[in-house]
Amino acid sequence: MLEVKVLEVAFYYPAPFATRILASLGAEVIKIEPPYGDPSRVLGEIYVAMNFGKKVMQIDLKTEEGRKKFLELAESSDVVVEGLRPGTAKRLGIDYETVSKINPKIIYCSISAFGQRSKLSRLPAHDVNILGLTGILEICGKGVPLDPNIQFADFSSSMVAVIAILSALIERERTGIGKRIDISMLKSAIFGVPIHLTSILNGSGFVKALVRNPGYGIYRTKDGYITLGIVAEEHFWNRLCEAMGMQRIPLSEAIEKYEEVREELERKFAGISTRELVEKLRAADVPVFEVQKIEEIEKLEDLLGENLFEEVEYEGKKVKLAKFPW
Repeated sequence: MLEVKVLEVAFYYPAPFATRILASLGAEVIKIEPPYGDPSRVLGEIYVAMNFGKKVMQIDLKTEEGRKKFLELAESSDVVVEGLRPGTAKRLGIDYETVSKINPKIIYCSISAFGQRSKLSRLPAHDVNILGLTGILEICGKGVPLDPNIQFADFSSSMVAVIAILSALIERERTGIGKRIDISMLKSAIFGVPIHLTSILNGSGFVKALVRNPGYGIYRTKDGYITLGIVAEEHFWNRLCEAMGMQRIPLSEAIEKYEEVREELERKFAGISTRELVEKLRAADVPVFEVQKIEEIEKLEDLLGENLFEEVEYEGKKVKLAKFPW
């Protein structure tokens, strides 16, 4: 990355994770915390996952002295990322309009639940609120609301913010002009589920190949669980039928007879151990994997032959983190 200075005013997940990615790409990120610190510090190692690689400055933005200090930093920065509730930055005097007057080249990115201009913009919301409001919880439960406890709206808005900021930096190299970026967690989450959403928007409902397909899903074994990943590949389906001694019917017919075919597979899988079943189906070149406990995720390093995690030192503590995937 070019020499880029980023100023962050945000707590918890979306904006801090976005700037952590920018820091990993080589940007100088200065995190502004109130005198009492980012509230997410109470989460221990999770705070590190969101903020490793940044410089931290404690500034009381509610004071005139603190506001002046922030604006001094903003004057020499390339990017400001804020994750405050809409209206708060303006009330503090650190909003885009104020910053852009002293630094017209600034790229100012705001991340909030509903964006800056929505009718809902001033309402408080966290990830699960967004996933429920958008219907994504219904997708997780195949028609019945189910909380997967994965902060998808937080993550997707972080990724969208990084893409938008990098795009704005590239554009500024050509034009010399800054940019105002408004990221909505809700819009980011919607954008992140293109398969079912596109089908539903166009009147086709949930994609049957994913929600009512006996070849795609989770099955119980004698001592655990496995996942099958046959979406629309007839050759994989034929291999599964042959390996399990089942009558070979077209996958489209199996989808129409979902309950009947799934029950047959459940009966066959229930009497075989996970290891034996995975070996059997893998020998037939069927996309199958065991379901592992998240506590055992480090075992994947041996399975893949690659390092997935790293140990970093932060404020005198050693913390294990997931490595960046590039």
